[in-house]
Amino acid sequence: MSYIIFFSRMPITVYMRDKSSGSLKIIAEYGQDYGNENPERVLYHGYGHYDAPPSVIGGAPSKQ
Repeated sequence: MSYIIFFSRMPITVYMRDKSSGSLKIIAEYGQDYGNENPERVLYHGYGHYDAPPSVIGGAPSKQ
């Protein structure tokens, strides 16, 4: 994932769906040194596949 940060020069937040609740949880945040405003958001499926997530996760709290 770090190679994406190098080229994009923006923060990235990675989400994964919680199996028990079905809600999205932040599992990683990268590139915080590029700022915290409007990070790129990706949804991880647990096996090397990422998707653009639905816009409903925009208000999810930071992992930190």
